[in-house]
Amino acid sequence: MMKFKYLRPSALYYLAEGLSFDIGKCAEVLDSALVGLNQQTGIPEKIVRWNRLGGHKSGPLKLGTLNRIAIEVTETASKSGEKMHLATVIESKGERESGPVVFLAMQSLALHIPMRVELPLRALLRGGPYLEGTYVVYLHVLFSDDDKEYVYYGITKRGWNYRFGEHMKAALGTRQARLFPQKMAELVDARVAQLAGRDDGRPKLTGVITVLCSVGVDEDMAKDTEEYLVDKYSLASKHSLGLNMIPGGREGVRVLHQLAGREAGNSIETEAREEALVEYLAKYPQVVIAKPGVAAAWNDPAYAEAVICGRENRLTAEQVRKIRYLAAMGHDLPSIGSAVGAIDAGQVRRVLAGRTYSRIH
Repeated sequence: MMKFKYLRPSALYYLAEGLSFDIGKCAEVLDSALVGLNQQTGIPEKIVRWNRLGGHKSGPLKLGTLNRIAIEVTETASKSGEKMHLATVIESKGERESGPVVFLAMQSLALHIPMRVELPLRALLRGGPYLEGTYVVYLHVLFSDDDKEYVYYGITKRGWNYRFGEHMKAALGTRQARLFPQKMAELVDARVAQLAGRDDGRPKLTGVITVLCSVGVDEDMAKDTEEYLVDKYSLASKHSLGLNMIPGGREGVRVLHQLAGREAGNSIETEAREEALVEYLAKYPQVVIAKPGVAAAWNDPAYAEAVICGRENRLTAEQVRKIRYLAAMGHDLPSIGSAVGAIDAGQVRRVLAGRTYSRIH
């Protein structure tokens, strides 16, 4: 059995579970690429040390590189059917603040389109957090041949690829009335028709990218991250190509509760919240007319402020503004936290990083 120098094979198996890749062979070429990368830049060693110090809890990951590093792993077949694996290091200029990633590049056998999964390199290396039972915040991007990119964010701790399978079932089997499976079904149907020689001019699916934005995080961090990302990129009432129907994180639960006039439960997984919304709208179809887009009120800053800050253990709008003011005056995290009565330094750090309370001005 091969001994890996930098890679933690169990993490790769966990995050790539369900893919068509030969994960064992991919692990071998990936670790070899990491050895070469370390000889040139020292980046793998730096990440392993940072992981062992506690990752983000020890401070930001500083690699000292001007370019973003990606390692693309591909699996192809020779004419004889033998699988071949290759790992290539890619440097992308102008993306200095983005952490190193691993691209798993593949091809859909049924639709003949490229697909890619992007994994944070830090989660795959030695010293990283134990992933079982933790949350993943993921992004699915659907590319169509009319140059559009549809985006959808979600939270799960059951395995992102398992959730993607459920998305496909909802799109092609049950035909759920949610935006993401609806758009998936439209684009896949058009692609299937094209492959069958019945191109009818509808936009067709040309590729899919899945990005694991946050890996190995707890429930609070997952909620905070999804709340920020959905609001900034994918809330359907704000973004024309966004496929998230309601705000992310806790705010999605809150909006559903306010809309339905009942407790929506404490479901964390994004799709469960949206399924509850669909069920409610099917039961009360008049709501669609009264509140088009469902989340339109979220665009009102006063409404957003009331929802974001209106729960126990949440900062008030005044506390958020005071955090930003004190930081601008040069105060450190402990003193800011003490001055505003924050739960911990992490809560202050997330405000200053823009990951939470981004709607509060």
